[in-house]
Amino acid sequence: MFDLSSRSLLRQAPDLVGLDPETLDELLTAAHIELAAIRLLSHENEHKSTSDVLDRVRRLASTFEAYVALNLRPDQTRAAAFVAASAYQILSSARDVSWDRPTVVSSDAIGSSISATLLFLIADRAADATEAASRLKAKGEPRAVRRTLILSLRELASGNLRNLVERDLDEDKIASRDSREIAADLLFRECAYVAQGLAQSARGIAAIPDIRERLERVIRLSEASEVEIQLPFDVEAATHNQFAGPHHLATLLARLIDGMEEAMLVKLPAPSKAKTQAWNEWLISQAESRPFLWINHIKAIKTGYLNRGRSMVMTSPTGSGKTTLSVLKIAATLCSGESVVYLAPTHALVDQVEADFSPQVGGLEEVSVVEDVSLDELGDRLPPFSVMTPERCLALLGFAPKLFDKVGLLVFDEFHLISADDPATSPKVSTRAIDAMLALLTFLRYRKNADVLLLSAMVANGHEIARWLRAVTGREVDAFNDPWKPTRQLRSCIIYDISEVHEAKRAALNATTKTARNRVNAQPLGLFSLISGWHPKRPEKLIIQAITDRRPALLKNSRGKLTSNRNEVAAQIAADYASIGKRVIVFCNDTKACSSVATHINKTLTAATVALDETQEQMRQSILEDVGSIEAAFDPTGCRAAVHHGDLLPMERRLTENVFRTRRNVESENLGLDVIAATSTIAQGLNLPCDVVILAGTDRSAVDDPNGNPRKDLRPHEILNALGRAGRAAYAATGLAIVVPANPIFVYRDSLSLPQNGVLETVFSEQDACEEIYDPIELLLDRIEVSADLDPKVQSVIRRLSAVTTTGESGFDDIVQRTLGFFRRKEINPIAADKWLKHRRAALKAAELQLKDPTILEWQREIAVRNGMPPRLVARLVESLEEAPLDKTATQDWISWLLDIVAENPMDLTIFVRESALESVFGRSYTNTKNLKTTAKRTIKALKILITMWCTGKTLIEIETWLLTFIRKHEGDVKQRASQSTTAQRARRFAIRITPDIGFLFNVVGQIFAYKNIEENTTPYPIIELLPQMVKAGDYDRHHMALRQIAILPSRVGTFKMHTEMTIYFKADALAEMDVIRDEINLAILQQTFSSSSEDN
Repeated sequence: MFDLSSRSLLRQAPDLVGLDPETLDELLTAAHIELAAIRLLSHENEHKSTSDVLDRVRRLASTFEAYVALNLRPDQTRAAAFVAASAYQILSSARDVSWDRPTVVSSDAIGSSISATLLFLIADRAADATEAASRLKAKGEPRAVRRTLILSLRELASGNLRNLVERDLDEDKIASRDSREIAADLLFRECAYVAQGLAQSARGIAAIPDIRERLERVIRLSEASEVEIQLPFDVEAATHNQFAGPHHLATLLARLIDGMEEAMLVKLPAPSKAKTQAWNEWLISQAESRPFLWINHIKAIKTGYLNRGRSMVMTSPTGSGKTTLSVLKIAATLCSGESVVYLAPTHALVDQVEADFSPQVGGLEEVSVVEDVSLDELGDRLPPFSVMTPERCLALLGFAPKLFDKVGLLVFDEFHLISADDPATSPKVSTRAIDAMLALLTFLRYRKNADVLLLSAMVANGHEIARWLRAVTGREVDAFNDPWKPTRQLRSCIIYDISEVHEAKRAALNATTKTARNRVNAQPLGLFSLISGWHPKRPEKLIIQAITDRRPALLKNSRGKLTSNRNEVAAQIAADYASIGKRVIVFCNDTKACSSVATHINKTLTAATVALDETQEQMRQSILEDVGSIEAAFDPTGCRAAVHHGDLLPMERRLTENVFRTRRNVESENLGLDVIAATSTIAQGLNLPCDVVILAGTDRSAVDDPNGNPRKDLRPHEILNALGRAGRAAYAATGLAIVVPANPIFVYRDSLSLPQNGVLETVFSEQDACEEIYDPIELLLDRIEVSADLDPKVQSVIRRLSAVTTTGESGFDDIVQRTLGFFRRKEINPIAADKWLKHRRAALKAAELQLKDPTILEWQREIAVRNGMPPRLVARLVESLEEAPLDKTATQDWISWLLDIVAENPMDLTIFVRESALESVFGRSYTNTKNLKTTAKRTIKALKILITMWCTGKTLIEIETWLLTFIRKHEGDVKQRASQSTTAQRARRFAIRITPDIGFLFNVVGQIFAYKNIEENTTPYPIIELLPQMVKAGDYDRHHMALRQIAILPSRVGTFKMHTEMTIYFKADALAEMDVIRDEINLAILQQTFSSSSEDN
């Protein structure tokens, strides 16, 4: 469970009799394994938190703390501190902590929670220190100085420095009854001054200059001393004074000063090219929320990657603080006067980047999501910090490259997106990977002097990627893959004792019903490994521990074979952990499984009692208004478990995450949302606090995949990415990750003979980084040479590469010679690489000729290539411009015109709308067909009606009702008619999956109009560039759009109702600028306000 860096530190600890530093990680892992089950299995005190393992951990804590305090081995201080602090952390979790008692601060001792906090700081483990500090409690301490000290230490360790810096330490009164306690208070106050001095330095404020001298004075005055006193009758005597508590505290504080000062953010010098004043001001602003760097941050900074002209490929583990390192590089770029482009792989992650980065770089420049922003709104240049998907970046580089003229940094998050699937296991070439790779290569060609920062926890060949980029750019590119991270994952795989299962099967045969006979109740056991990696031939390094004392059933299938019943098993384990206050994420293989898991947990546990706050309640009301009923909404109110998957509306997703993140006071008995059941497709980038992750199965439903991915088994990096979400810095330093395999694993518990199983090898993998990057362009070219039977998406890439050949802008050689695949070949054999290039160039030319594209004008072909569209469809759109409803302002009029063009050749529908999306919305009315053309034409007509409903304020329930009627009418002769979805699933998928695709086609129309306006010197129609956004959001017209944009937590249905009431105030026509529209909206709101006031009076 410990990363390589932490294991190395543990092995540097001093030798103790009976404790080998080489196996300390195994002892601490064993303690965490025991700890994982203690509370679950102690409902009736049958499991005590006393064992040989925990006894040895107690010995570790006190002994190694003494090593640190006494400075017995200075060169091993960090290691000894880390061992002692980790041991205290385990012991603190093992016992029932009483929140009624304050942390011990006395003249004779300090509490172990204070020791753990300071020891973690000495070990340079700031995130662990923050978690340990959360256990410090001042309430109930009778002496004011000591209350203040506890608060000050907690604030220092957690980085919440404002109150500490501003606190007047002298205002605490010292009671005068007991001279010994007075002396202790004075010594503790000196320690508080030291904490305040460190806080002042960390905030960039002139610090108390003599903090080391203060500590030396406290240590000196606290040591054992003898004072002679004269008693009556000339009797001589002596008093012995010793203040062990202040002495120990001061000693530990003295050990941490150097490390804390090195980790202070404000001490970072300005990188090259960054303006020093802007940089320093930004550092001081950031020190309010994150004053200290982690040890891997310091290591990365020492590479010089913050300097202009330095790029980096960062493949550190999940949760290792890559976001902070990217923020520093982004700030350095912005402080140099250049702009930043940040690529995130999905729309959900684009929104998350905006939310996460705004507090961190908002003081320098606003974070701007430009995914749906029109060219007119963008102007001549991209905003200083622009966030978008790779597809959007590639499109903008195609038709508006000058937008990137001031970009000095490209950050590519989750950059393994540029990789194709392993060609040995999948023949499919991902068009998303091709677009992502082309976006990167095109950017590097256009912005030759820009820096790049590639981020991924999954990539195994980061050093090779850095070498490739160095060859492509001719500039410095570092690879950073430090294995350290502030959290640890204790990983486990569910197995079953085969002897118990045989007994359960025999017992099930006596059941009275077939259902009961098919349920074999067995206890899930957790398989843990004490050492890193999978070593089945070393059973002494494996531990089996009961995960729950309950026995959820394994299920017999029709062939009598036992299946894992993964959802019920995962739900039971999740419910058990939620019942003791742990937050859990269960990753499921499809949306149906998510609902099943959440329902099971909600039935098992007492309902949540935490009420929504005002903002959350507003979100909920917007959701209910858009959906149309509470039953069909994904509403987390009152739930202990909620779902999170691709069918949630953006507002539903936001509400669920917000409620799950809501902090609850540890002393409170209120119950809240403790479990989220999510699809594994969103594991990537899901940034939520959690103690336990449970992977319910190791495959994914192909039907439920929004991208129509036919692969079912989760790839190793997907499994590890999901498991890596367990634990979170400063929240839960040790996370528990449990895998319930898709197929149950049976073992003889006594002999622990384990079958060959790839899942076990993945779960206990040494590193998260296991994904090799495969060049999708190389694989596509290889596929083209072998076969000309290509799908439309691949044809679009052929056109793109061929166009690059003929336009003179760069040429085939320029693109392919800069690919990763060609780089690899050239490293091995330059002559063979050139030969490969020659063959692929010829194959591409032959494939282009087979497309038989019509001859069209060059600018039309450029638009077609740029957007991956067949030239004939672009030509048809150009021919139809004269029929465009230029005088109309309603979205539905434009939709009707556009889809009528597509209906002339209805098979073109799947060029811009994914077939998997059409199947998920229209079901058997789309798939049960003998005449594809007729079906496509009928579907286009249905889309016109659906978009009209979407843009005229119809609820999802109303849209779902219409869809169900349509499907039943056209699904053909079936045994069972299409069923009603209780969550309006078809309507949701129409809104989430299809409207953006139709918006994309409007984007193409906008590019055509833009060219014609320039060519003919005509006035552009403002609505055209806005239509992609309007279709996606469900705006009736531009007035509706403007109203939605100014509304707080807007509802599509609610804003349409408001729009309808305001229509009498609108006069702007189709040519009116957007500013005029906004003015009319503001005026209408004012007029309505005055009207309401008059009626009230």
